[in-house]
Amino acid sequence: MAVVTLTKLEVAVSQLSQAIRLFLEGDYLSSLTLSGAAEEILGALCERAGKPVSIEKIIAFHWEETDSALSDKERRNTLLQVLNRARNAVKHANDPAETHFIVEQDFPLQMIMRAMPMARSLGLAPSGESEMVRWIKNHPEATGGNDQPKSKGP
Repeated sequence: MAVVTLTKLEVAVSQLSQAIRLFLEGDYLSSLTLSGAAEEILGALCERAGKPVSIEKIIAFHWEETDSALSDKERRNTLLQVLNRARNAVKHANDPAETHFIVEQDFPLQMIMRAMPMARSLGLAPSGESEMVRWIKNHPEATGGNDQPKSKGP
C-alpha cells in the first residue's frame, strides 16, 4: 500500500492544478469541487501566514453594497453566502427541495481566480496556471471584461 505525505499547501495546489486542467477540458462541475476545496485551504493558509485572503478582499470591496442596517456579522454572512453559493451547493444536500444543480462556467472560474493568487503568494503556483491565464485573457466575456462581445440585433 502506497502512502504519500503532503503538506496542506501541496494538497491545495494539487487540487487547484487538477481544477484548472478540468476547467480547460470543460468539466466545470469537477473543477468547481476541486477549486472550491483548494480555495478554502489556501484561504486558511494565507490567513495563518498573514497574507491577503482573496475572499476578504472581495468582501471589503463589496461591503458598502450590503445593508448597513444589518450587523457586521450579518453583512459578512450575506456576502459569504453569495460568494460561496455554488461551491456549497455542490458539496451539501441539506434542502430536500433542491434536487438539481445548474453548472455554469463562471462558478469554477471564480474559485480558480480566487485561489491562484493565494497559492502563488504562499510560494507554490499550480501547474496549468499560465494556460489558465491565457484562457482568461482570450475570454474577456467570461470575466466581464471590456471586450465583451456585443449582442447583435434581430
